[in-house]
Amino acid sequence: MIILIFVALVILSAGCTATDGNGIIQPIFTPSTGLSHSGNAVDSQDDTQLREVIPHLDTYAEKARERWNVPGMAVAIVKDGKIVFVKAYGTKTAGGSDPVTPDTVFEVGSTSKAFMAALVAMEVDSGRMNWNDPVIQYVPDFQMSDPWITKEFTLTDALAHRSGLYEKWGQDLATLGYNQSETIHALRYAEPVTGFRTTYRYQNIFYIVDAAAVENTSGMDFEQNVKTRIFTPLDMKSGSTGYAAFVSEPDHAGLHMIGELPNGTLVPVVTDPDWRFNTITDNLGPAGEINANVKDMATWTIFQLGNGTYDGKRLISPENMAYMHTPRIPMAEESTADSRQYYCQGWIYQEMNGTPPVVKHTGETLGNHAYILMVPQENLGIVVLANEAGIGLNEDVGDTFYRMYYSTYTPDPALDTTSPYSGVYKDFLFPKPALRPENPASPLPLEQYTGIYTSTVYGTATVAEENGNLTLTLGKDPITLYLSPWDGNTFKSTCPVWTWGPAYDGRVTFGTSPDGTVRNLTTSLFLQKLFHQDATFVRTGAG
Repeated sequence: MIILIFVALVILSAGCTATDGNGIIQPIFTPSTGLSHSGNAVDSQDDTQLREVIPHLDTYAEKARERWNVPGMAVAIVKDGKIVFVKAYGTKTAGGSDPVTPDTVFEVGSTSKAFMAALVAMEVDSGRMNWNDPVIQYVPDFQMSDPWITKEFTLTDALAHRSGLYEKWGQDLATLGYNQSETIHALRYAEPVTGFRTTYRYQNIFYIVDAAAVENTSGMDFEQNVKTRIFTPLDMKSGSTGYAAFVSEPDHAGLHMIGELPNGTLVPVVTDPDWRFNTITDNLGPAGEINANVKDMATWTIFQLGNGTYDGKRLISPENMAYMHTPRIPMAEESTADSRQYYCQGWIYQEMNGTPPVVKHTGETLGNHAYILMVPQENLGIVVLANEAGIGLNEDVGDTFYRMYYSTYTPDPALDTTSPYSGVYKDFLFPKPALRPENPASPLPLEQYTGIYTSTVYGTATVAEENGNLTLTLGKDPITLYLSPWDGNTFKSTCPVWTWGPAYDGRVTFGTSPDGTVRNLTTSLFLQKLFHQDATFVRTGAG
């Protein structure tokens, strides 16, 4: 039997630093070369250097794909406004023979966020918005738990991941079938875990918020906006939004996750194209629903490096291009003695010790992964798209290209014989399952748990008795969990329809009043399960 695994983004917290009146981070790190966000670059590499690097990168990319055991990948390199290298590797589906091509369309996940930021920049250029306008000025239903934060929360705050909420708060609203308007409404019930504007915490929902703001000022929704104002002028013919558009492309990548065979071998596992949760990206919209091939993503990268112009056409002012690439919040735990990272507006800015800073972002869906890395001071960039979910291959290839280009790459022969998933990394991906207590307490009679429960965020849940066991059904597009006794009022939960990642292994714990009456339940979620974010429902009626 194959055990499926979800490879998730490792999300880290950050500390505080000073900002100016526009929320611009004053970098706390200056590399030994004198590089900073506004500093001077090292001597520019010439075309000879690039011509020497590309064959080595080409060979490395294929070896890396095999090492990471990813079915297919596409890579493009851009320099000085041109695509100087594009190549596809492997197959669209694991075990298949249909090759990935430079025209193969991938889901690009959270690299979509930069498109949303670009639309805000266009609205600022139009005079209809300012970056530091309060969100509530454009989205009347927007509300945070603190009224002061509601009034202060700006368009920039929404894109900079400095809300103070839990990491990826509420993204399972998409899993449970709630639409974008309902998701925005739910924000008023979210309790902060850090100070507003003090700490980096990655989010998806606030990109939906800014999309609603832009819809109200432009008269077009995100999908219309990105098509009309970005795809068309950049001639991104493969660009589209949503899962239906993705699968309708004759040349599109398969969806895969990482799995483990009983002997410990890691293999790519095909995701059923008809799986009901493939459309989660639709509900997350501007946070991750864009699809495109590597050539069109290379065009997008050229535009990002082009100071707001493409092919002689200006789409965004130089000032607002710079604003999108400028640090807003430090990512302290992703920084080291030789590197500092900051989140900008849909982009990450990274300073290095001895080589030029980069602007980059990853993208993750339930079956594809994307990575864009740019060196603005060299007008250089790389795009890596792969048809398997999970950090690893894309960043490996992109970052290695950067090191090759600046002659800081040192080959490591051990990489050819060592799995990148070995050791601590594999333990993280495949944690040992929890053991049930040797002498578990007995639960209450099952009928004492049945009834209706409600959550301000996640709506109504129903606990019912079925064939001598309990079920828990929740969500606007209902999902049923099957419960079995674990320890007293805690039950193990399984979910046969959640077939992405390891077999769902959740917990549902019922809370009781002093008199023993069941009063609430707390359940594991789905995408948020990795971040140890559960949902609590209050009992409103007995079964």
